[in-house]
Amino acid sequence: MKGSIFSSLVSITNGLHRDNRKEKDFKHLLSDFKLNPKANNAVFKVNFKKPLNAKKEYYHKLIFNETERTVVSFVKEFPENATVPENKYSFTILLNKFDKYLNDIANYINNRAITADFNIDDNYIINYLKVSVIRLYAELQEQYGQFSEDSKFTILEIAEKYFNDTTFNINQIVKTNIKEIVIKKEPRATAKPKTSFGYKNKDTSTLLTVLKQLNLKIDLLDNRSTVEQLQKLLLSKDFRVIDFQIYLQCETTQFSYVVKKLKPFFNSFNPTSIERSGKFITKTGTPLKANNLYKNKVHNPKEKEVIDRIIQQLQ
Repeated sequence: MKGSIFSSLVSITNGLHRDNRKEKDFKHLLSDFKLNPKANNAVFKVNFKKPLNAKKEYYHKLIFNETERTVVSFVKEFPENATVPENKYSFTILLNKFDKYLNDIANYINNRAITADFNIDDNYIINYLKVSVIRLYAELQEQYGQFSEDSKFTILEIAEKYFNDTTFNINQIVKTNIKEIVIKKEPRATAKPKTSFGYKNKDTSTLLTVLKQLNLKIDLLDNRSTVEQLQKLLLSKDFRVIDFQIYLQCETTQFSYVVKKLKPFFNSFNPTSIERSGKFITKTGTPLKANNLYKNKVHNPKEKEVIDRIIQQLQ
């Protein structure tokens, strides 16, 4: 398997389900297998059931080695002489990578469950993979979360967000007892929280066109709000002075996807700033929270192609 173990194990074409090697083959592979030392900059460790056959032990060691290498690599990704913008960029790149790993693992689990294509060994291995990447996500947040303005998640929230797992065993990921660990903490800038979404383009007419088409095609707003009001809110230099609220009519999964697709065209249009504004109201009449958007993040919402086609006009 090529590439990261976190991707290769859940590959549709070359994933774990394609590995037909026998027990004797794995015993041979284990005969000269070397474990990496545990990362000395780790905040968490994984407690998982001991593998009881050669196949599970082989993959357990592969995943362990890759996980520890990744944690060790944080030191290079966030060097002492890096600037805050550089650290923010590194954080975003790593978080996006772990986000993809977790989504890929979740899709793999769902697909295999549908086809009843999981045996006991595969189930053990994929679940250890799942726990290991959740640990990486938690490590990144714990050590370098100061370089992100987005909401941070507990380990239980990560499990629920990506796997809809509300019974995740928190004892599988625990903090280490190594007191020497020093988490890099650069002081936060004392700048006030952003109070605008920061539309990047000086020409705002296309934005209005896009919003009108979204409203027409996916029922973006209910009749208590207008597209012009939404545009005014998105372009406002200070959304605190806006004296109206935006009532959504579309599904939250759709709006979450719209936010994701619109985000590159703004300096600060994301779930956190949307919640901070207090201006968006859901179909149920409650203020829209960042967690609502994260929980309803899906890759293929209703009318996805239509949304993509409309928002492409902003490019």
